[in-house]
Amino acid sequence: MQTGRAIEEPTEEEPLLGHVHDVSSPKHFLSGYQRLLLLVGISIVAADFGNALTVAPQIAIFESLICYQPGGGGDCKSPEVQGELALLIGWKDTIDQLPGIILALPYGLAADRFGRKPILLLCLAGLVLEEVAIRLVCWWNAVIPLRMIWVTPIFQIIGGGSQTATAMAYAMITDVVPLEKRASIFYIMAAVVLLGEILATPISAFLMMSSPWVPTLLGVVVQLGGLLAAAFVSETRPDKCPKPDQPTNTHERQEGLQWAGGGGDGTGQDCPRSMYQYWKHTVSEYWKHLQGAGGNGWDLNMAYIVGTFLLASIGKQALQLIIPYASNRFMWSIPRASFLVTFKGVINLITLLLILPWLSAKLSRQMSWSPAVKDLRVVQGSSSILTLGALLMALAAQPSIFVAGVCLFGFGWGFYSALRSLATALVSPSQVGVLNSGIGLAQGIGSLVAGPILAAAFRQGLRQEGFGKGLPYLVAGALFFSASAFTCLIRITREEKPSP
Repeated sequence: MQTGRAIEEPTEEEPLLGHVHDVSSPKHFLSGYQRLLLLVGISIVAADFGNALTVAPQIAIFESLICYQPGGGGDCKSPEVQGELALLIGWKDTIDQLPGIILALPYGLAADRFGRKPILLLCLAGLVLEEVAIRLVCWWNAVIPLRMIWVTPIFQIIGGGSQTATAMAYAMITDVVPLEKRASIFYIMAAVVLLGEILATPISAFLMMSSPWVPTLLGVVVQLGGLLAAAFVSETRPDKCPKPDQPTNTHERQEGLQWAGGGGDGTGQDCPRSMYQYWKHTVSEYWKHLQGAGGNGWDLNMAYIVGTFLLASIGKQALQLIIPYASNRFMWSIPRASFLVTFKGVINLITLLLILPWLSAKLSRQMSWSPAVKDLRVVQGSSSILTLGALLMALAAQPSIFVAGVCLFGFGWGFYSALRSLATALVSPSQVGVLNSGIGLAQGIGSLVAGPILAAAFRQGLRQEGFGKGLPYLVAGALFFSASAFTCLIRITREEKPSP
């Protein structure tokens, strides 16, 4: 049985050096495929690992600067200091979302025109510059107000921020990885990023024993390493305007030509020549696509799903307060509190790699549920677990109960993946792009408003006694409960199928 292409004998018409190999050639594809995954993986994991390495020490530096500034009082656990810290972090996280929301489409169009690699390099460079600016503000705090870190996201204008960087990485993988292997590669990439975050926390806590500045500066060095790795990544953008005699290697590239205006025959005769024409044509086609799909794709189920993403995205941000909350509530040191992040990450990894795949297979085999029904049940169960975990964290007066709540939070983390899978099962393939745009917008808005809402809840909780201190997690629990209620409104029938 033949497993590869038939070997053809050379003829007089064959060039002496043979054909130039493309990504569809098995031998060349494997080497290029592996090299691309390695370099792109290093770039994204380094950027994420470097950022995770600095979370706890950066909080410690902020807390110290607020505590010992004029009027700080010298009590680093006082409500005034902790309230200012929560306000500082909350608004910084909120402002960080703006460049990605505003610039995602322009940089996406630029990536289609100029290539993925330049945009990826710009993204990583902008993120490194932002991190450097934050450290300069902290270092020169005697002359620069600490709240000036709210201005540092302006550097994300260079590239569009972390959201655009992630999009470019997945776009590059999509360009070269076959459809049948793509989902598993995405899954592995997500697991590797999560593993990096898990390892970063204990490493950061160990380095903080000498000084919080050590992991803070090391994080920037690691991110610079990611930028350096991205410089060696090969460009993967398919040629949107090929020559008439240039063959396309995959069906997806043919689709790319049609989307870019290259014409259905792949000749590229109608391809826009100037940048202005290209952007005008692409935006026009995208708008027609939205109008055509929006007429019959957005039913009540889609409204409920997008609303669920919005509410759950706000509640999700409560995890950003785990370190300052545990540090204040239980009088833990910041390095000790940071281990909660590692603990939750381990639970997430077990859930995503072991529990959910086993549960999905079991439900499909024993219950004979359709994929949509199975995903809906997983979503409903996970949202209930998230609600219970948030409420347990809010009401915990003992560290052990709080840790149990964090554990439940980790077990419910498959909610987001299952909800996205459910959403894509309810629409036709031609509407998936519109669906993802709606989900992305909901998540962006959720992240944008979560910062000030949860920061205000945290500050108010600091003034309360007993269970009132858990106000930010009471808010998160209410949001997850509302999201769970939305999922109960979703209706799936045996006859329901995506519209063609």
